[in-house]
Amino acid sequence: MNQPATYARRPNTGSPKFEADPIGSTYRWELYLTPGHPLNKVGLMDGYSKGMGFENPNKVVLLHRKLMNPLLPYLTRCDAILVFENNKALPKEYHKKLIELRSNDFKTFDWVQKDTFLNQFLNAYYTEFIQTGTMPPVEDRRKNVRKAEYMAELDHSKYTFKTLEELTQFCQSRYEKYSATCMNDWFAKHADFQPELFNADIENALIHQVHSSPTQEGAQLAIDQLNKMYGRHPSSRK
Repeated sequence: MNQPATYARRPNTGSPKFEADPIGSTYRWELYLTPGHPLNKVGLMDGYSKGMGFENPNKVVLLHRKLMNPLLPYLTRCDAILVFENNKALPKEYHKKLIELRSNDFKTFDWVQKDTFLNQFLNAYYTEFIQTGTMPPVEDRRKNVRKAEYMAELDHSKYTFKTLEELTQFCQSRYEKYSATCMNDWFAKHADFQPELFNADIENALIHQVHSSPTQEGAQLAIDQLNKMYGRHPSSRK
């Protein structure tokens, strides 16, 4: 009886090889490395913001983290670093340029030019870099991948909306800057700051449940929830 062939198998050890995701990435960049620098073996390196796993849906926070690591640590080895908004539907030459980094200055373009947070960060970085002649320390992004970051424009306490529609329009107007995922989460969290905006929809749903519930227990549960809501917000009672 013939025995099945055996093959030598490589052990499954070590870390998986990192691979960039050109399709799923929000940003891409081009690093023009300085000729003659002892650490440079090539003239041009390109890269993408997404590799394996999760990519932060907040565009501002994602770009900030990519500037800290890996981009800015390459600054002393580059003539220029260009950052683009990645668009898989367009050839690279049509991608929007967002940032241009050089050894003693930087420029921002498109929506980044209007973003206070990113411009303040780059100004502070370059000021320290130029004044001291050394690279400021770069945070290890692996330690704080999901760390919350304060964004002044998204401070819920600064906003009081008159209607739910006004809140919805505000969130939609920030889709381009912060992403739909981020702003949809922000929409839901704003209920903690202005619950009265959501009460009408909740109240109507509960009243409908009282009248349409197939069981007495279901109707009573809806009544209890209505009473709790009225107790928190007496002005909601009709």
